[in-house]
Amino acid sequence: MSTGDGRDGKIRSVLFKGELGGKLAGLSLPRQIVTIALWPLLEQIMGFICSCNTVILSNNLGTTQEQTTQIASGIGVTSYVMWLGFLMQGSVAMGATAIVSRMTGARKFGEANFAANQAASMGLLAGIVSAFLMFFTTDYLVINFLNLAGYAQEVALRFMHIGCWVAIFSGVIFAVNAALRGAGDTRTPFLFMLSMNGLQVLLSLVLIKCFGMNIEGLAWGMMLAMAITAAFLVGLLVRRTLRIKRSMGACTDLDAYARSVSSTFVPPIFLRLHSLFPRWSMIYRIVCIGFPQAVEVCGVWLVQIYVMRIISSLGDASVGAHNIAIRIESLSFLPGFAIGIASATLVGQYLGARNPRKAVATVWKCTWYALLFMGLMGVVFYAFPELFIYPFAANSQALVDTARPVVQLFLVAEPVYATMMLFKTSLRGAGDTRRVMYVTYGCMGIFRFGVLFLWHAYWPETISLVGIWSLFVLDMAVESAILYRLFTGMKWARRKV
Repeated sequence: MSTGDGRDGKIRSVLFKGELGGKLAGLSLPRQIVTIALWPLLEQIMGFICSCNTVILSNNLGTTQEQTTQIASGIGVTSYVMWLGFLMQGSVAMGATAIVSRMTGARKFGEANFAANQAASMGLLAGIVSAFLMFFTTDYLVINFLNLAGYAQEVALRFMHIGCWVAIFSGVIFAVNAALRGAGDTRTPFLFMLSMNGLQVLLSLVLIKCFGMNIEGLAWGMMLAMAITAAFLVGLLVRRTLRIKRSMGACTDLDAYARSVSSTFVPPIFLRLHSLFPRWSMIYRIVCIGFPQAVEVCGVWLVQIYVMRIISSLGDASVGAHNIAIRIESLSFLPGFAIGIASATLVGQYLGARNPRKAVATVWKCTWYALLFMGLMGVVFYAFPELFIYPFAANSQALVDTARPVVQLFLVAEPVYATMMLFKTSLRGAGDTRRVMYVTYGCMGIFRFGVLFLWHAYWPETISLVGIWSLFVLDMAVESAILYRLFTGMKWARRKV
C-alpha cells in the first residue's frame, strides 16, 4: 500500500483504536499487567503490614491468655462492623474504575476526568452516611446480634465508637484512588496508601506506648492517619489542576489538548471545581455500575455477619482464630488482588479501545498468574502454619490450636479463591456488576446461609471452625464454575457503561 492510499488513514485509525496510550503504549500484555499490578501489590503489602500491626498491637495489650483471647475476639468483630460502613464507598469506587478505564481507553479524557470528580463528591457523601450508619448500629451488632460479652464486647465498642468516623475521610480516598487506577495510574494510590498505613502504624504505636491510650490509641491512630492522607490527596489534585491549566493555556477542551501533545498522551486526573457539583447523568452511570456491587456486598455482609454469629457461639478462641485466619489469608491474595486490579483496568481500557480480543487475553493471563502465586502460597501455609499464626496469637495457645487446621486448609482454598477473584474483578471492570451480584447472592445464599443454617439447626454439636471454612471453599468453587460460563459467554464485552 502506498503512502498516498486513501485507505491508509482508516487502517491507522483502526490500529490506533485497538491500542492503549500513556505508560501502557507499546508494551506487551505481560508488561502492561506488571506495570499496573506492581504498585497495587506494594500497596496491598503495606496494607497487610498495617492490619497485622493492629492485630498484633491489640493482642499484646492482654496480660493473660484469657484477656488476649477476648481482645482478639473483640477486634475481630470490628472488621465486620466497618465492612458495613464501607459498603457504599466500595460501590462508588467500582463505578469510578469501570467508567474512567473505559473512557480512558476510548481517549475521552474530558469525560473520564469528569467521572473522577463526580466520584470524589459521591465518595465524600457516602463516607458521611457510612460514618453515621456505623455509629448508630455498632451497639446493636456487637451486643445483641454477635452476642459478644465481657471484655471482648468492651474492646469492640471502645474501638468502634471512635473508629467509625474514619469513613468520612476514606470515602474520598477510595473514590479518587479508584479513578486513578482506572486511568492506569496505580503509582499515586500506592504512595498515598503507603503514607496512610505508615502513619497509622506510627501514630498507633505513639498513642499506645507514649500516651497509654490502649484500644482507643488504635482507633485514633487509624482516623488521624486517614485524615492526613485525605488532605495530602486533595493537595496533590489541586497542584495537578494548576499545572495542567498552565499547560493547556487558552485551550478548554481536554481531549483536544491531549491530541495536540501526542497520540499516546494520557492527561492525569485533576480537580475541576465545576465538575465536583453533582450531575445526575454521571451519578446515574456510576450508580448503575456500582449499585449492583453495593447490593452484592450488602448481601455478602449479611451472610458473613450471620456466619460470624455462628462462629461466636463456638467461643472467643474460634472468633479470634477466625480473625487470625483472615489476616493470614489476606497475605496470600496480595498478589492476586493486585493482578485483579490490573485485569479490571486493562479490560475496561481495551473495551474502550474496541479491542475485546485483548481484553479476553488479559483475563486469561491474569487468571493464570493469580493461580500460580496464590497456589504456591497455599502450599507454604499448609507446610508451615505455625510460622504465620504465632505472631498474631501472642501468648494464647488456644488461638494457635484453633487456627492451625484452618490455615492448612488454604492449600485447597487458594487456587479456588484465585479463580473466583479474577473472574469477578474482570467482569466488574467491564461494568458487568449485575450478573456477578446474582452469582454471589445465589451461591452464598445456598451454602453460607442455607446449608449453615440447617447444619446449625439440626447438628450444632458437629460444627467447627474448620468445617465452616470448608463450606466457604465449596461455595467459591461453585461460584468459579458459574463465573467461567459467564466469562466465556462474552456478553460482558458488549456491556455499555
